[in-house]
Amino acid sequence: MLPIEVGSPSHGAINFDETANEEGLRTNMELIDEVRDQDVARMEKYKEKKREHFSKKSRVKKFQVGDLVLRDTEASDPTNTEKLMPKWKGPYKVKEVLRAGTYKLMNMDDSEVPNTWHGLRLRKYYQ
Repeated sequence: MLPIEVGSPSHGAINFDETANEEGLRTNMELIDEVRDQDVARMEKYKEKKREHFSKKSRVKKFQVGDLVLRDTEASDPTNTEKLMPKWKGPYKVKEVLRAGTYKLMNMDDSEVPNTWHGLRLRKYYQ
């Protein structure tokens, strides 16, 4: 009870039934696993919808070994992105495809470019 309910009891304090309360708690404890499973299923459905929404916006480009590509300058040096700076650097050759959307690049003189590059940060170079 709250201290204020000592002097003038509330509606809940007046109509309190201990056996009904314990029975309700037991029922809730029995249903908690079912409610938890429903919540997990709802969260998975939400995550899947969110994943679909964001994957629509990002189309991963696919390149082959030996393709010529340009690299996004903002990805390589985010501090040096002024208004009149070039948006793309390159050309570079695709040296290796590590997995879908991830590439190792090399310069035109066959020296390796550090780091791996995501397909969203690359674009095809046409001569």
